[in-house]
Amino acid sequence: MKKLLSILLLCLATSGLNAADPWTHATTPWPWSFPRDHGSHPEFKTEWWYLTGNLDDAKGNPYGYELTFFRHGLQPKPTQPDSAWSIRDIYFAHLAITDVQSRRFIFSEKISRGALGEVEISQKDMQVRLADWTLQRKPDSTLQMAASDPVTGIGLELSATPLKPLTLQGQKGLSRKSATPGNASHYYSFTRLQTSGQLTIAGKKIPVQGLSWFDHEFSTSALGEDQEGWDWFCLQFDSGDELMLYRMRNPGNRTDPASSGTWIPAHGPSLPLKSSDFTILPLDEWKTASGATYPSGWKISIPSLQITGEVQPLLLDQELRLKRTSNIRYWEGTCRFTGTRNGKPLSGRGYTELTGYASPIGQGMKE
Repeated sequence: MKKLLSILLLCLATSGLNAADPWTHATTPWPWSFPRDHGSHPEFKTEWWYLTGNLDDAKGNPYGYELTFFRHGLQPKPTQPDSAWSIRDIYFAHLAITDVQSRRFIFSEKISRGALGEVEISQKDMQVRLADWTLQRKPDSTLQMAASDPVTGIGLELSATPLKPLTLQGQKGLSRKSATPGNASHYYSFTRLQTSGQLTIAGKKIPVQGLSWFDHEFSTSALGEDQEGWDWFCLQFDSGDELMLYRMRNPGNRTDPASSGTWIPAHGPSLPLKSSDFTILPLDEWKTASGATYPSGWKISIPSLQITGEVQPLLLDQELRLKRTSNIRYWEGTCRFTGTRNGKPLSGRGYTELTGYASPIGQGMKE
């Protein structure tokens, strides 16, 4: 199973179009229709529903969380569709909680072939279940999620209500990841969700509230052959604005021209950003016990928006080391932004994801 998953996850990095490829590729903007497009798109090979957030308990102690569900297609049609053991896709999910005050980062994972009713993912709306981990959209658009792991002692039960309409990332939701046609995803976000509920750490339930960010993407081929990974940022500012930046990395830590971002103001339409519109410069580095080195702390500059500032992780060690899903390793954690816009203070919290630093390209989880 581990060898199989290595091959599957490396397929996430496959670039280019193949005439014999039976999967649909993201080449033009998608004809979005909701609530249907909150659901699954099985004609595409890869899809995920991705939640991260920054929460506080009653004493003001900060926490971060990540809950993600992934579907990866093995074959467009199962070879034995009438069999309860038939397999078309493989499914996995990741759960992580950062307890900043106690300097703890705890994570868990699930994986399934989806046989025997263990997985349910609707094509009509956001209704996702992997065993007893769930994510569902209610009629008022509130997202309800629940996941727990008795082995690690962590869990969550949260409700997240959008405070803004969804944002289509890239060109009307077509997010290009390289210059090669088809190396793209269909991508939208809820960039500010009011969130409340409880986290579980070491078996103790902790009431929390704060903000979450939600991404939904589906694609077949996303990366170019020379791309080594990516640095992804989602930032929620106290001003009511948000920022997403997606820096694709070429050899030599060069920024790929396909890198992009989106500025989501407190009021009004979002503004797409090209790679030439921003710079992201690492300020420090952090080394794992196994010898992998991640950047740690970044200076971000967007001259057209007169934004400059620093992103700093709230905890250095927020690396997920996932043994069941083929020893995947990537860094995803809560962070804080301090800087200025138009010469005035700008601050907020968010999440950063770093892939390709410890595992081969394709084994990070945003693409």
